[in-house]
Amino acid sequence: AIGGAKLVGKMIDLLLTNAPQRLMAALDAGRQGDLEAVENAVHSLKSSAGNLGATKLQSLCQAAEDQAEARQAEGMDALLGQLESEWDLVRTELELIKEGLST
Repeated sequence: AIGGAKLVGKMIDLLLTNAPQRLMAALDAGRQGDLEAVENAVHSLKSSAGNLGATKLQSLCQAAEDQAEARQAEGMDALLGQLESEWDLVRTELELIKEGLST
């Protein structure tokens, strides 16, 4: 069968591997005021979050992407901080789901 637990497990693995790098890139870019780099980093994270149903993370990424695209630096640090906190929750949940898939 196409998909199933194996596919979901691989998608989770990809997000668990790639999201920390994308998030760190967004945070670093935000600190440097590089809104174009923030936009690029959160865009790919947004898509991956959406694919796995992490809707709050996805909407925070969308908000950061929209703000970065509009080149509005004010409040970006706070928004990226919220994104980082939400990622911590999502990561924990995904690890639990992955553990359940392998049992």
